[in-house]
Amino acid sequence: MGTSVGAANAVVAKDPKLQIQRFHGLRSYGSIPLNRRVNVLPASSSSNSSIITATATPVKPEVAAEPKRSKVEIFKEHSNFIRYPLNEELLNEAPNINEAATQLIKFHGSYMQTNRDERGTKSYQFMLRTKNPCGKVPNKLYLAMDDLADQFGIGTLRLTTRQTFQLHGVLKKNLKTVMSTIIRNMGSTLGACGDLNRNVLAPAAPFTSKDYLFAQETADNIAALLSPQSGFYYDMWVDGEKFMSAEPPEVVKARNDNTHGTNFPDSPEPIYGTQFLPRKFKVAVTVPGDNSVDILTNDIGVVVVSDAHGEPQGFNLYVGGGMGRTHRIENTFPRLAEPLGYVPKEDILYAVKAIVVTQRENGRRDERRYSRMKYLISEWGIEKFRNVVEQYYGKKFEPSRELPEWEFKSYLGWHEEGDGELFCGLHVDNGRIGGKMKSTLREIIAKYDLSVRLTPNQNIILCDIRRAWRRPITTALAQAGLLLPRYVDPLNVTAMACPALPLCPLAITEAERGTPDLLKRVRAVFDKVGLKYSESVVIRVTGCPNGCARPYMAELGLVGDGPNSYQIWLGGTPGQTVLARPFMNKVKIQELEKVFEPLFYTWKHKRQAKESFGDFTNRMGFEKLQEIVDKWEGPAEAPARFNLRLFADKKTFEAMDELGKLQNKNAHQLAMEVVRNYVASQQNGKAE
Repeated sequence: MGTSVGAANAVVAKDPKLQIQRFHGLRSYGSIPLNRRVNVLPASSSSNSSIITATATPVKPEVAAEPKRSKVEIFKEHSNFIRYPLNEELLNEAPNINEAATQLIKFHGSYMQTNRDERGTKSYQFMLRTKNPCGKVPNKLYLAMDDLADQFGIGTLRLTTRQTFQLHGVLKKNLKTVMSTIIRNMGSTLGACGDLNRNVLAPAAPFTSKDYLFAQETADNIAALLSPQSGFYYDMWVDGEKFMSAEPPEVVKARNDNTHGTNFPDSPEPIYGTQFLPRKFKVAVTVPGDNSVDILTNDIGVVVVSDAHGEPQGFNLYVGGGMGRTHRIENTFPRLAEPLGYVPKEDILYAVKAIVVTQRENGRRDERRYSRMKYLISEWGIEKFRNVVEQYYGKKFEPSRELPEWEFKSYLGWHEEGDGELFCGLHVDNGRIGGKMKSTLREIIAKYDLSVRLTPNQNIILCDIRRAWRRPITTALAQAGLLLPRYVDPLNVTAMACPALPLCPLAITEAERGTPDLLKRVRAVFDKVGLKYSESVVIRVTGCPNGCARPYMAELGLVGDGPNSYQIWLGGTPGQTVLARPFMNKVKIQELEKVFEPLFYTWKHKRQAKESFGDFTNRMGFEKLQEIVDKWEGPAEAPARFNLRLFADKKTFEAMDELGKLQNKNAHQLAMEVVRNYVASQQNGKAE
């Protein structure tokens, strides 16, 4: 079952440098026969007559060797569109599932985990991740998730860096109950994990301006376009019953369009086929200037472009971002997306589909470490990638439109929506909702029938609040520790951490659990070196190099690099447009102040006006900073609080200076010593 790429190949064939690689992985693995026979030559009267020579018929040139594929590719091919053997594994009494099912359940939005704090017998459990384009969570779904956390989880909800919920601690025997409850309450986990398009990000703020509404509508449409169609999810969890809202006709039309050979015409998965994508795929949509979504870290970044009257006209596209890497393997790396071009608004779904298909056909399927689209673009270069995408798109991309500078927006606190109602953004440390905070949020959301939005910075927004409700809501939130932003430490406002230990199997060291203490330690260093409370740096912490909390965009990124140790990355910027770089390896957690103190002290004393910590580290250079850290002996003694003017005239100063030189002191030091001695003698009644 191959793709109809004939038209595209015909165009590209003229240029031998631009050959679209036909993906042949949809045939059954090892299906090409060797077609070899052995001929035994008869003995002759020559001296070699006793030798029997075996020969093989040469393989016909047109028969290519089967391309190497990873184990996961085989699992996908044999799964009957992500059903088998997961459907059988869920029925047995074991608390866990086998290797193939463990890979397949990701497509359904779940990972199997164990509690690594517990020793001895493994306690298998499952993490579920919802899929919420734009971070939108209806009232009914929020209340259902809150209940499920208590009934079947560990009593907390986790907000992710991709605007979704994670529910931890679900037992295998309860999976169907939990999944079906989510589905029946306007939610989904379909495609929240696995080798397909993940949750589509968009600014969470419920503004009613045209550009924000259009960005969110576009994110919804892209999510629908790239959602699996074969029904495996509903077959597994609600016995085939479909819980899907009607799709916009433009989405259906774009999905079914095969004008440029993008589809598998006879497949239940017209875009994905049996193999889906080589690896996970991430899309974000936003408006100019609003980088609440970390736009450049996504496989595709989509930016609304409006005219002078605020009417959306089209989109700038960026491609090739991604965070994951592996320690000390240099050909794995984080990467920022780069400009692809501009498309008019009516073409956005076709352009996105063309990019996805280019990755589907050409992304590596032999080694998953290199399967993200960033590696394809890094290998090809943006020009070749653009030319191949244009064959599937059927048009040339226009030049990108000029955009303003990017700025991170948290949307914390109270804001006008634009329609007379308000929204309130609440900071949630590391995205973990539990205890009094959880019960209070539930009471407020239920009492006022509020919908919510989840942000890419692990926070939550309460939406559509009437003005009369503001005071009682503010009071209730404060009593639960959900404070207005002016009461939250600025370091905490921009900090992020992944869950890491104890549940993530990839974690090398702590992230979420250790970050609160880490931020307090950074604040203590700030105080020690004289930085103001209002000053901050963007700090992100992950327990492994996969980068789920996007540490490679941070001004100070800490990446798990061994038991209780971190790799330190520096050089990201507050606007999230510059990639950080590795500064030091394997810094033990108890030794972090030895790095932080010299860096922050030097930043305070040598920065330029309004220079951020990230910009400062890039200007200074890592070699110089390393020298400063290596030679650090502590901050210089702070100057006296009261700097008295001691010299009334030049002659007195010069005389004091000459006297001071005899004692290896300057005039000020000698004069202060004289004054202190005099005061001390007066206090003791021994004036001399």
